[in-house]
Amino acid sequence: MSPVRVPSTAATGLAAFAAGVAAGLWAPLGSLLAIAIGGGAAVARWRGAGRTLALVGLAGVVHGGVAHRLDEGRCAARLEAGPAAVMVRVATPGPAGRIVEASVAGCRGSIRIRFPGRDTVWAGQVGRLIGTWEPRTSRWRPDDGLLNGTAARWTPAVPTLGERLRNHLLATVGRLYGTRAGMVEALMVGTRGTIDREVAAAFSQTGLVHLLSISGFHVGLVWAWLLLGFRLARLPRAAPAAAAVVIVGYVAFIGAPSPAVRAATLAILSAVERHRQRLPATGALFALVAWIVLLADPWALSDLGAWLSATALWGATAASHWSDRVVGERPVWRMVAGSIGATLATAPITALAFGSIPLIGVALNLVAIPLTALAVPAVAASLVGAAWPWAAAGFAAGGGGLLAVLELIADRGAAIPGAALLFEPGPLPAAMAALVLVILMWAFGARHTAREATHRLLAAAATAGAAHAVVGAWPRSHTGSRLTLHFLDVGQGDAVLLESGNGRWLLIDAGPADGARDAGRRVIVPYLRRLGVRRLDAAILSHAHRDHYGGLGTVLASVRVDRVLDPARAADDAGYADLLERIARLGIEWMPLRAGARLELDGVILEALHPDTGWSGWGDDLNEDSAVLRITSGRFGAVLTGDAGLPAEAALAGRVGRVSLLKVGHHGSHGATGAGWLRQLDPAAAVISVGRNRYGHPAPEALSRLAAAGVAVWRTDRDGTVTVAVDDSGFRIAGRRGARRIRID
Repeated sequence: MSPVRVPSTAATGLAAFAAGVAAGLWAPLGSLLAIAIGGGAAVARWRGAGRTLALVGLAGVVHGGVAHRLDEGRCAARLEAGPAAVMVRVATPGPAGRIVEASVAGCRGSIRIRFPGRDTVWAGQVGRLIGTWEPRTSRWRPDDGLLNGTAARWTPAVPTLGERLRNHLLATVGRLYGTRAGMVEALMVGTRGTIDREVAAAFSQTGLVHLLSISGFHVGLVWAWLLLGFRLARLPRAAPAAAAVVIVGYVAFIGAPSPAVRAATLAILSAVERHRQRLPATGALFALVAWIVLLADPWALSDLGAWLSATALWGATAASHWSDRVVGERPVWRMVAGSIGATLATAPITALAFGSIPLIGVALNLVAIPLTALAVPAVAASLVGAAWPWAAAGFAAGGGGLLAVLELIADRGAAIPGAALLFEPGPLPAAMAALVLVILMWAFGARHTAREATHRLLAAAATAGAAHAVVGAWPRSHTGSRLTLHFLDVGQGDAVLLESGNGRWLLIDAGPADGARDAGRRVIVPYLRRLGVRRLDAAILSHAHRDHYGGLGTVLASVRVDRVLDPARAADDAGYADLLERIARLGIEWMPLRAGARLELDGVILEALHPDTGWSGWGDDLNEDSAVLRITSGRFGAVLTGDAGLPAEAALAGRVGRVSLLKVGHHGSHGATGAGWLRQLDPAAAVISVGRNRYGHPAPEALSRLAAAGVAVWRTDRDGTVTVAVDDSGFRIAGRRGARRIRID
């Protein structure tokens, strides 16, 4: 009997090699690799093919293992957490406060550094940096972290040609583009540190975020414009080779991110095959390119950007091929099909990592991609032609105008209801998105006509509708209580939802937001939508720290909020000022929240106990000026303390009375939840809203005081979201680790 042929040899070989690389980088995958390759070879009777796959997988194990061992010797893996003093050479320039890359004397690789000050840090600067090393490990790569500098002593040094180019780029971009300099840096070199947070969030929510990061799309644009330029210069034969040289230099200059390496490799191989007058199979070509990327950087296997770039390319290519065959080879249809295919292909990944699927991106990309295709050469020309101010200014005006239109498209698109499906990120939504993708692949098979695809799609839709009807007939889980408090697991921050017995809602704090991690988008809005909440009677901020107000911007953009209240304590925080401007721009009522303020929702009374501008500590510490709220429903009482600590607790001595539940102050820090405070409140249970942090929260001292007072403690870092359902005789508190019924005497 002849051996069974393995379909798509290139793809299966790549899969075996990638599995081997994963096993080498992360030991637990070794057993899975052995089962997959060994079992496949034995059961499928592949004989020679099975042995080949096993050898390819073994080569991947060796390659990944070597990469892991080499990575363990890098600077970031060798530095110990805590105080550090190292000699650094800055690799990427940036204004003070921005995270930049730097090499360290005496060890291999680079680290990320940041330090306060007013002066820009230029590439090529050499000096002794003193600060604190904060490692950030993951199950994949152990050598990540940040050196938060407190002082630096620079010494004269001569920058290299590459460093001079980076410095020139930063200075030129800032001079030509002003407030949009961050977008230009993102567009040309992939640096997103200075983009306005609201702009970045809008691009992310509308599926246009790939325009703000170096990806295969950007490299493809540069490649296409280079080919056009060389051909206009009457160098048609030399155009592919000359463009390849420039592309390789450009990718090396921007740090060779995996998506850019993939795109550059694909462009070069395609040009070579075109020169040889050969048309390689798409799947084999993609597999070869992915294998080359893994050879160059095995860690690309754990790079989210690489996965998004590769799956988007696969989805766009597959969809456009189907469109060419069934609908016609018109550019418009190809763009529509490619945009839909890329969105569907990346949906499982975005659902797993970000908790969103940007549906509006299918339409917006049809406009945004051509605009970006025009903006890239204009921006590039303004930077290259900086020696001629009149020319640079002209190109910058054109490029800046196109970027302004892109920003407007993202901003308006994000405001459209249903622009993106939002939910809590995790395996379940990713599995659902993957199931939808599989069904669509089954419906729109490569050989299916439009009629057959329609029939299959209708059958799948009917099945899904019937399943939804059955599931929808189940009663929605509801406590039936007259008051329910939801302490949401937003990480190191606070977010509490208050639900009255008649279905009115109030939000107290909105969790943290830092770059791509937004508690509003990741946790709060999906939670609200899962419960069918479309309106909040009020949103209350305990104080103006980002781990409490960060997610509110997303909430305001997603559900109706009647009014916003906060202590109105002035804070030197640009993000807080931007949030207040946004509240005013949306026409939402804003009110200062001071002691004595009172709200009532269906018999649930919420009263502000603190702060009062007349108290002795007003203005000394923003945490101590946090809003302290008492919630009352019948005999049940709860106190939410924000980040208020011992001074605020002392100021409230004798004014609160007994309560049933306490939201522990300042995430359980040692400077809050004092013994006297606990004696006064005498709570039966307490909730600590806390996540992974470097502050030591919750502190052993606070936990000891709670234990000594006999208080049952729930923690969001261990129990997940904690719910407290109140009825006439007591309340039920529940989390991931279990539930408990507590009676009210």
